[in-house]
Amino acid sequence: MDLHAAEALVAEHGADQVIGALEPYLTEARRARIDTVLDGRMRSVHVAIESPSDPHNAAAVVRTCEAMGALAVHVVAAEGRALRARAVTQGSFHWVETHEHRDLAGLLSQVRARGMVLAGACMDGSVPVGRLRVQQPLCLLFGNEQRGLSATARRACDVLFHVPMVGMSESLNLSVSAAISLYEVMRRKREAGPQGDLSPEERKVLRACYFLGSVDARLVHGLWGPWPRPAEPVSASLSSSPSEADAR
Repeated sequence: MDLHAAEALVAEHGADQVIGALEPYLTEARRARIDTVLDGRMRSVHVAIESPSDPHNAAAVVRTCEAMGALAVHVVAAEGRALRARAVTQGSFHWVETHEHRDLAGLLSQVRARGMVLAGACMDGSVPVGRLRVQQPLCLLFGNEQRGLSATARRACDVLFHVPMVGMSESLNLSVSAAISLYEVMRRKREAGPQGDLSPEERKVLRACYFLGSVDARLVHGLWGPWPRPAEPVSASLSSSPSEADAR
């Protein structure tokens, strides 16, 4: 089940009820896997991409964020279903929050509301990625593969950073740059503090969502009726749910 749909179901029925209802249907190994993943989830680190040309690059970033433990990915003014190319994400969008914005203002409103520092990646950024301040909530913003960050995005950033390179190449692929940057930020955050930063309540809600993502949609429908509700706008990606085997 898509994470946004799972969050809505948990909000309606309560995390405790969802966990209690689904726990008998998950193996002990699966529950342990979920708990281990939750231990490393960080809500304080987001990744955003401005106007990606290749949807596979954006989808690759989603997969990297899930693997590194970041909880949210944003895409601004993307064409098509940039965050959900199934062959690239390998279903990762079922386990991280994905946010699509029509313009930069939508991203900025969410970032500012969360008190996050917006760090933009560009070749002439004044700060090496290894020296970004990681003590505060951080959103890493990456630009278009050819054009980089727009002038508006650069002005909106609190800091501009770069990935140091010593070879003849002057640039990196978008998804590679995002992977290197995110790995470095997450490594330093974990060295300085806990492996994850979810509050107990956030962890419980996300645990319930991950339980929902680990069972067949037919079981969810049998317990709580058709979901998402027919009256709600539903994206095509919600028409099927990954099985437990697919999610491994």
